[in-house]
Order: sequence, then structure tokens, then C-alpha cells
Amino acid sequence: MVAEDTVFSVLYDKFMFWSILVGIFTFGWMFLAMIRYRDGVEPDTTHIDHIEVGSFPVDRHHTTLEVFFYVLPTLIVAWLVVLALSSNTAVWDFDPEDEKVHNMEITGKQWFWEYKYTDSLTWEDDPSLTGIDVTWVAGETPGPGIFNVVSTNEAAVNVTYTKGDATGGFSIDPLTGIGEVDEDDINKARNKFVFSTVEVTDADGNVLHTWMHIPNNHVFSSALSEDMILPCDQQVVFEMHSKPHDDSNPNYVGVQHSFWLPEWGVKEDLVPGIEGGTYMTITADDPGTYPIRCAEYCGNQHSLMIGQVTIVAAEGTDCSTDSGVKKSSDGNDGGDY
Repeated sequence: MVAEDTVFSVLYDKFMFWSILVGIFTFGWMFLAMIRYRDGVEPDTTHIDHIEVGSFPVDRHHTTLEVFFYVLPTLIVAWLVVLALSSNTAVWDFDPEDEKVHNMEITGKQWFWEYKYTDSLTWEDDPSLTGIDVTWVAGETPGPGIFNVVSTNEAAVNVTYTKGDATGGFSIDPLTGIGEVDEDDINKARNKFVFSTVEVTDADGNVLHTWMHIPNNHVFSSALSEDMILPCDQQVVFEMHSKPHDDSNPNYVGVQHSFWLPEWGVKEDLVPGIEGGTYMTITADDPGTYPIRCAEYCGNQHSLMIGQVTIVAAEGTDCSTDSGVKKSSDGNDGGDY
């Protein structure tokens, strides 16, 4: 489960550890006192002074033990504060200009989410799992090069690609497992400024492998049942705004939403009227599809403010590695986008 290794889950485990430790000591002392000083047990009057209810036994006390009872809880509370503040630093200490950061702009409308890509993303399914690899092979001179699909998956038969509204396709050679499109067609399919997809299918049209390029400023919408797609093993910074669905009334700035990612244990309000927006970060390390919810009642169709986020490996990376980067066999980092 993704949420098991988030900063909030780790913080919860640490707080639980110290709570259990304090609980064992506190209740252990309490039960010991209940047993030792229970009704019917005669006190040892030769060593214990008479105790008057409501007064401190100033005539006989243990200074070191009393100081310990004050100092130890203070140190524990101070340590818990340090842990809490360090978790805040881990979540909010980020630099949007960092090349390792993937920036997204989230807009909450009535009643759907829009996901805008401030940074482009090129990704494909893990070739080691699908048996299919999509590559761009550069030509001898600067140009579009050759588009290759290499497959060891016997079920792979056809390749379809899109560039915006344009589509095309070709077949995979059953003997060599290679599908190749010529340079004239590649100009129709490949453009780093246009949303592009490649899908490898079997004879029945079932998708076996997906390659996708999401350019800067491309927008997905939950109103169209589109998932937000994010890279694994990379800090993602969300800049979030609340806007009306219809901008025709300049006096209406939208309603308050709360962008909630349950699997990472994080949510943040989208406050209308804040020009700079609000921010939130996550770092995902497990591929898969997870829910998006609105945690703030935002009107009579609040229940429609749902969506999904799909975590994928950026081209040239592998979610199973610590660094997230796996070099391709030709020494490149996975593409020329």
C-alpha cells in the first residue's frame, strides 16, 4: 500500500512508538501503586511518614526522582515537537525550479478537477513486464529519426499512434517482432509539443503496452473521466487554484475545495481569491491507480468531485529502483524528448 511509507505514516509510527513506551511506564507504575497500596494492606509506618491528603510530604521526599518526573516528560514532548516539525519540512520544503521536481497545476471547478502539466512527462509501461519496448532511434542527421516497436510478446500484433487528432498505425512483423514506421509518417506522430500516444494491441484490440508523451500545458479533466498521470520516485509539487466552471461572471471566484489524495495521507484546500494558489507535495514510489477526492463540501454536486491518479515510470526509469533511473541498453536515458 502506498501510504505505508509516506512521511505521515512514518510520523504516525514514531508517535505510536513513544505513546506505547509512555503508556507502559505510566500504567505499569499505576498498577504497581494500586497493588502495593490497595485497601487492606497495612503501610510500613517505620519508613513512611504520615501522608495527609492534599499536602506535599515536604519532610521526606526524593528530589532526584521528582526532578526526573518533570524533566523526562518535557524531553519527550520536545522530541515529539521536533519530529512533527521535521515532517512539515519534508512536505513543504521544495523548490519548483528544481529539475528533479515535477510541477502540476490543479484547478478545482464546479464540479470536476483539471490537471495541467507545467512540466512535460513521457512514460511507457515496463518493457520487462509487457515484453514490448517503444523507442525513437535518431537518424544520422538531425531529424525525426525512426520509430521502432520491438516485441518479444507473441500476442503483440498491431501498433496505433496518435498526435492530437491525427492517428496512424502499422503491424509488427511476426518473425522479427519489430514494427517500424517510415520518416514521413513519424512526422505525423512525433512532436514534443503535442499530446502523443502509442498503443500496442493484440489481434482482438486489447492494449498490451502504452507509450505516452504529455507536453507542457496539456490538461486532463476528471469531467472527461481522464486520469492524472504522475511519475514515480520523483517529488511532485501541486499548485492549486479554485475557479468557477463558467468565467462569465468576474465577481464570482469559485468555491472552496480540498484536494485529497487518501493513499498519501495528504490534502490541501483550494481557496478562491488567492492569486498564488496553495501548494502540496507528494512522492510516489509504487505504480498503480489511486483515488482523488474532494474533502470540502463545495455544493450540491460535491459527490462528483472525484478522480484518479495513475503512477507510472517516466521513460528511462524503473519504479522498482531507489533512484528511479534505469539506463537503457544503448546507454541513453530513455528518449530524446
